[in-house]
Amino acid sequence: MAANHQNWGAESLWQDLEPLLPGLSIEVLARADSTNSVLLERVRSEQHSAGERGQERAGERGGFGRRAHDMQPCLLVAEHQTAGRGRMGRIWHAEAGASLTFSLALPLALADWAGLSLAVGCAMAEALEPAPARPPRLQLKWPNDLWLDGRKLGGILIETVSAGDQRIAVIGVGLNIRPQKPGNESQFMSGYASLDELDTTLTAPEVLRRVARPLILAVTGFGQGGFGAWQQRYEARDLLRGRPLMAAGIEGVGAGVTVQGELLMDVQGQRQTVSAGEVSVRLQVSEPPAC
Repeated sequence: MAANHQNWGAESLWQDLEPLLPGLSIEVLARADSTNSVLLERVRSEQHSAGERGQERAGERGGFGRRAHDMQPCLLVAEHQTAGRGRMGRIWHAEAGASLTFSLALPLALADWAGLSLAVGCAMAEALEPAPARPPRLQLKWPNDLWLDGRKLGGILIETVSAGDQRIAVIGVGLNIRPQKPGNESQFMSGYASLDELDTTLTAPEVLRRVARPLILAVTGFGQGGFGAWQQRYEARDLLRGRPLMAAGIEGVGAGVTVQGELLMDVQGQRQTVSAGEVSVRLQVSEPPAC
């Protein structure tokens, strides 16, 4: 593990989380291009190495070769993420101390993945604002953004990769903790929010401690009830409901989400659904460009 400059309390965090995810490892890197990319590449490298050694030898080593722990759950934190990725290839800038960027990789067998990013966002919002006002300050912008007081706070990126008969899910999270230092205004503009507006005492390690357990419980429990178990909780923080918006060139008004996690829109008296991955949603109000 590379040297890091914040006290992450990785050992105590591991002791708290490992019973939920047996085999879990926690790593903190001082610098990485993208925590999602690092974990995805590890899985792909494992498969490639196992293939070169042959199926028989790979089977003797637990299926995927020289570093079997790469197939086990891993929570990877980067203090400084230089090339973070958001949805649809957007860049997420993350400066050390000013942001929390981490990814959770774990084998995940789900019959239906629809709405997982919405459930993850809801779990984290509830962890950061457990007793919200009405309306809550922390809201969710479909399909994968967290907003604070009407400005973007962070985002979620879920990617998957096949690993033999398993599928590894990599859930990446980026959250603004405080504005970046002077000189980086182009990377963190006034249109974005940071968690110090919600609680001035929060640090990146403290935020990780708050959200890690709810995140794991949300992901590991998702297969039991799917998004249906989260629908009402999500709608309590739905930023788009009742607001004018545009999706795929269609103008309408947000009307909630379906039990499958699809966006509902009222368009000229008709209700339409929009599936994740098909469109980029933009509010028809002043909104900063995607970070």
